[in-house]
Amino acid sequence: MRGLIKKYLLPALVQLQAEKVYHLATRRKLLNIFYHGVVEKDSTMIFPRHITREQFDQHMRYIRKNFDIISLDEAFELKRQGLRPERKTLTVSFDDGYLNNLLVALPIIEKYRIPTTFFVSGICARDDKYMMWSDILAFVRYFIEGESLELKGRKFVKRGKFDMTDPESNLSIFEFVKGLMYIERDEILNGLLSKPGMGTKIRDLPAEYWKLMNREQIRKLSESELVTIGSHGHLHYNLANISEEEARNEMELSRSILSEITQREMEYLSFPDGSYNENIKKIAYESGYKGLLAVDYRCASDKNDKYILNRWGVSATTTFETIAFTLNKAFINHGF
Repeated sequence: MRGLIKKYLLPALVQLQAEKVYHLATRRKLLNIFYHGVVEKDSTMIFPRHITREQFDQHMRYIRKNFDIISLDEAFELKRQGLRPERKTLTVSFDDGYLNNLLVALPIIEKYRIPTTFFVSGICARDDKYMMWSDILAFVRYFIEGESLELKGRKFVKRGKFDMTDPESNLSIFEFVKGLMYIERDEILNGLLSKPGMGTKIRDLPAEYWKLMNREQIRKLSESELVTIGSHGHLHYNLANISEEEARNEMELSRSILSEITQREMEYLSFPDGSYNENIKKIAYESGYKGLLAVDYRCASDKNDKYILNRWGVSATTTFETIAFTLNKAFINHGF
């Protein structure tokens, strides 16, 4: 039934613009949406990280037609002045710093004249062979023989299309690894990559699935008049899960590296995996950031804090028509 709704009912409803039923309740709201990557070859059989070029073009064409689109500078200015936009308004951003942001997403962004902020992990400039820890886990899950994997005395069993879970604690392998310190995480990832044939299988995947930008590519991206570069930490650690000293280093190092590459001050930080707390916010402000991007607000002070905005992540694993409905609905809970 769900498949029939997606295939037949939702396209018909979007043709009739039925998704705009949410407009009356949200017509003067702003929503910040974000993506991770845009690829030529569909990658959703492995992980839900990227959407295809065709999907992204369809999304940008739809939002250009139906919403006002502003920069994060303008969005923060609205919040700081306590103002609301004249009509439904969006900002667009990307997280992580994948090379496909430059090669595939940027031409479409320029085609539709969409101001976009790219939050880049500082490690991009230091190691062009670096692979995000979450990507490594997704790839290992895809290639691992059997239905389970043992890590640190826990047995993680494949569940659903993309996850592995410890049945005893119901803990996802991704949630488990998020909570580890630097050394522990690196030990686990290196161990997984050293499994027979695993490294070769992963490196044989299309590079657009995992490859990050290098210094010159970040600089080239920043030269577009539609682009703002922001920080996404350095090694993509969950900042609320590591020591405050390590978190400060993550934020300050990334800010310094990206400022040097782009010759522009890094004003904005998006928290990796949306992980932060009151102390992390305080350290971010002390580190020189003037605007913070969450996924969902996590602190009691957030709604009245004029220097933090939440965002809504666009799914890579559903249809355009479903996105049209969920995006319009997202203004209710994620817009301001």
